[in-house]
Amino acid sequence: MASAAISGTTTPTVYDFGSGKPDPRTFPSEALGQAAQRVLLREGPSLASYPEARGYVPLRELSALRFERNHALRVPVGDVVTTNGSMQAIILATQALSRPGDTVVVEEYCYSGTLGVLRQLGAQLEGVPLDDDGMRPELLDATLDRLKREERRVGFVYSIATHQNPTGTIMPLERRRQVLEICRRHDVILVEDDCYADVVFEGEMPRSMYAMAAGSDPDRVIYIGSFSKILGPGVRLGYFIASESLSARLMAYKRDGGTSGLSSMIVAEYMKDQLWAHAAEVCDVVRSKRDTLFAALNRELGGLVDWTHPHGGLFTWLKLPEGVDTKAIAALAKERNVLYATGRSFDAADRDVPYLRLAFGYIADDLIDPGVELLGQCIEGAAPGGPTQRQHATTAAA
Repeated sequence: MASAAISGTTTPTVYDFGSGKPDPRTFPSEALGQAAQRVLLREGPSLASYPEARGYVPLRELSALRFERNHALRVPVGDVVTTNGSMQAIILATQALSRPGDTVVVEEYCYSGTLGVLRQLGAQLEGVPLDDDGMRPELLDATLDRLKREERRVGFVYSIATHQNPTGTIMPLERRRQVLEICRRHDVILVEDDCYADVVFEGEMPRSMYAMAAGSDPDRVIYIGSFSKILGPGVRLGYFIASESLSARLMAYKRDGGTSGLSSMIVAEYMKDQLWAHAAEVCDVVRSKRDTLFAALNRELGGLVDWTHPHGGLFTWLKLPEGVDTKAIAALAKERNVLYATGRSFDAADRDVPYLRLAFGYIADDLIDPGVELLGQCIEGAAPGGPTQRQHATTAAA
């Protein structure tokens, strides 16, 4: 197993399939440094004041142009609000649209960060099952019907329709229409998290539900975007797009003194000429890693586990063998320094489900093959009849 010598000690290699981050080699340190120098010389004195409430205008303009290119709709800059990462937008939406004890409807397997925020703010969670095309509309409809019969107030419906986290699914256009119609009929607001919008490997992406609803029902959807997946989470810049009335409800809870003007200035200065070229570079790098991961999974785990084949985003979702001991996998993986995200982390009902999520954006290319080989050993060791399972059975019998 690889290790590095440092002052007479060794640092064990960590196989990090757990981090939902882009490749650090694509972070444009030098170009951002140059952008920082230009923008500070030009606008530095303005940083002596608090940022504008809705955020730095050039970055909001850039976000609007990004949305127009991706979804063929020009949105007013006034409808765009920058946030401290897309997570702040999720927090604001939860505070504005639901009260403690209200129910928030999510995908059955949903981004763990969102689940954590919802639980912390007192929401009751209802998960809607997914298939290969994302959230199932007929089950969303049935869930909302049941919640109405039970007289449970629904704060909103939350969905990652494109490159869903953790499964990687993409909701087709017709299904998006169905989801919008169901939300309209039940008079429920939809929060659409599109933070992986630019991480696309192949194929055309369906229009966002926000763009689809804008003409006829503009107060029905809140759209959330992020710069983290094509730059890095450390930049802490996201945004939401909403109609004037919905935006005002969220802004009532935005008491942070404004999103960082410095970060916003630097990113806007760099991205104004480099957004699409930079996004294409990130996609090329991450696509290559995805393909390397799939080849390794086929070689090491083909026939033992199943996994999704995403056309974008940063994750694949593995279904483990029936009867596998997920805790045993975790123990074996810890011994081998293999990191991944457990299925339970993404389960709306907090069940120990037989899945795990592998992230392929951050891990170094040369660690993917040995990392998957080690993961395979962990899964085989914890599968029914494997050595770890036999050890557990012997211990229990004693």
